[in-house]
Amino acid sequence: MADAFRWLDAYGVPMRINRAALSRERAVPELTGIRHQFDEAVAPGLNPARLARTLRDAAMGEDYDFLTLAEEIEEREPHYRYVLETRKNAVTSLNAQVDPASEDQRDVEIADFLRNNVVETPAFQTLPDMLMDGLNKGYAHVETIWETGSAWIPRRYIWRDQRLFQFDRETRSQFRLRIQGEPDGVPLDPLKFITHVPLLKMGLPARNGLARVGAWSFMLKSFSMRDWAQFLEIYGMPLRLGKYSPGSSADDRAVLLSAVRNLGRDAAAIIPIGMEIDLIETKGFSDKPFESNVRFIDEQVSKLVIGKPGDGTASSKAGEEVLDKVRADIRKSDARDLQLTLMEQLIRPVVDLNFGPQKAYPKVHFPIPERKDLQVWANALAQLVDRGLEVEQSQIYDVVGLKEPAAGAKLLRTPSAAEAGAGKPPGAGRPPPQTPVEKASAYRLDPRICLSCGPARLAADDPEADPDEVEELVAEALDGWQPDLSPIVAAIRAAADEASSYEEFQAALNRLGTDLPVQRLARRLGIGAMIGRGRGDAGLD
Repeated sequence: MADAFRWLDAYGVPMRINRAALSRERAVPELTGIRHQFDEAVAPGLNPARLARTLRDAAMGEDYDFLTLAEEIEEREPHYRYVLETRKNAVTSLNAQVDPASEDQRDVEIADFLRNNVVETPAFQTLPDMLMDGLNKGYAHVETIWETGSAWIPRRYIWRDQRLFQFDRETRSQFRLRIQGEPDGVPLDPLKFITHVPLLKMGLPARNGLARVGAWSFMLKSFSMRDWAQFLEIYGMPLRLGKYSPGSSADDRAVLLSAVRNLGRDAAAIIPIGMEIDLIETKGFSDKPFESNVRFIDEQVSKLVIGKPGDGTASSKAGEEVLDKVRADIRKSDARDLQLTLMEQLIRPVVDLNFGPQKAYPKVHFPIPERKDLQVWANALAQLVDRGLEVEQSQIYDVVGLKEPAAGAKLLRTPSAAEAGAGKPPGAGRPPPQTPVEKASAYRLDPRICLSCGPARLAADDPEADPDEVEELVAEALDGWQPDLSPIVAAIRAAADEASSYEEFQAALNRLGTDLPVQRLARRLGIGAMIGRGRGDAGLD
């Protein structure tokens, strides 16, 4: 293959590729001719006027100072660093997945090539972390070092400081390499750089980063932290008030002032006769205004970065993972932006260089696992399967998070009844004995509620129990309920059949009041009541 050839980019524009340049590093200070001052600082002494000027210059394309400030904010502000890393990790902790464009053998072969030579390589594992740096500064650049042998494969990815690049002067949207003596820079070499611009807002990339909003919070919080530190330095110390006479000279007053100041450090001082020092106890002071302001600023930063106040843990349910600290829609949006960047600037070029242009390309994405209540989900699935729904087993393994068993693997299974009882002493497999209340509850007959029905039913169900005389009496009374109640039920049913309305049925019941055949039932109830009364009077249970 020639050292240079023509290649069409994602928009069909011909590009001249230098094969030798792909394997060399390009964006380094020595090559660009830029003296990269890594020790430059903007944050010290930051004030509203300087911050406004820095942001205005960045919006006009001169973003060197802004990029320096954005990096300093990450280094100096712990809360911003924490929530920013939380948002990054919500995406970079996901596993990249390669799906073929179709089930065609050729598409499967291309997907396997990408999986084995690009996505599952150690170099690729850190690539998302480098690209997600664009959240803070608005964009990120990663230089790709290619291996151009029998196959064209990216072997290394190098994060490049954004200060090595600049925007074109005409549109302020195209990235160019910063070169001394080139006011507009030079175009980026084709296939050499992966540029990630997360879609945080519409507009120019220079106005895109989270640091552009977080810079104001950083400045205001630094003011509060400085005042808070000064307050804590003297908090609790009594006010030292020196008094001098009207005729004191300037030298005497200077001596008194020095003595008052030394009391704060050494607790010892000397003053001339005639001067006084009073120690006034401080009361009513509090550091709450400083703390409240700092907490308020931190909450606003959390809303900006992760979409919720606090650090993302207070609103999480017990047992949830770190990924849930970032609002779900923000996490999905970041994963989508990263996927689009990789598909357009890495996956498609790799496929075109090794297999030629394709009608459809394999999909490299970062699937976000959805949290499910497995108990509820399994119960619903079981009912659907019982009703004829056909479900593929591999999908169940994916949801549960298990792998399909390999051939010959030892599998877990439910033991049979014979296996469960083997090797156990007699009676070991029996359930523990139940109390009468537990037995009655199984039949919804609680002896605490139905003193007659509960024991009688329990005695009838337990052949090993020895019923007492009361239980036998209750059982005898219950055995004759049907012949006693049959005439009464028949009379009421006949009245209901003859009535054509509820009012007629109610009137018929009133007429039947004294004519119902209740003699046998009354006799049986009377006998049972008499026996029970007699046993009670005799003191029997």
